[in-house]
Amino acid sequence: MPMDLHYAHDPDMKGIVVATDGSAAATAALDEAIAIAQGTGDRLAVITVWRALQGDFGLAYPSGALLNELLDAERDHAESALSDAVARAQAAGVTAVTRLATGDPAERICAYAAETDARMIAMGSRGYGTVASLLLGSVSGEVLRKAPCPVLVVREPAARTGQDSHAQVAAGG
Repeated sequence: MPMDLHYAHDPDMKGIVVATDGSAAATAALDEAIAIAQGTGDRLAVITVWRALQGDFGLAYPSGALLNELLDAERDHAESALSDAVARAQAAGVTAVTRLATGDPAERICAYAAETDARMIAMGSRGYGTVASLLLGSVSGEVLRKAPCPVLVVREPAARTGQDSHAQVAAGG
């Protein structure tokens, strides 16, 4: 279910996949990807992955209307994150295409990078410590393990305080 908001002139041109959820960390990664694209002439392929809510959330009698409202809100947020990313890229003179996907975020991001033959993936990280990442999981960690290309991980701006470097690059498979 791709949603192209701005079509790239050369669909075979390598580009940078940017994973966004609209968070501060994702926006910081988008800004880094835009800066790189301005220098390389790459296009951005921006993806937002949302999980369709399932289950009754512990409610004895879940309301179908409530579930539909939650799904609509999630989809609206995902579409807004994509629109905002495209607007930032276009304002900087960078071409961007988008994809709104559902499913496992790490799997969908890596599949999109493979499909677009991406030069790299740029994404944010909330900067959880080791224990929190073990308990909560880490999409960026999973992408680092499965990516078909190098991955640029940019920490959330608040998590960068006092650090010289705010981005990390890891080579992927």
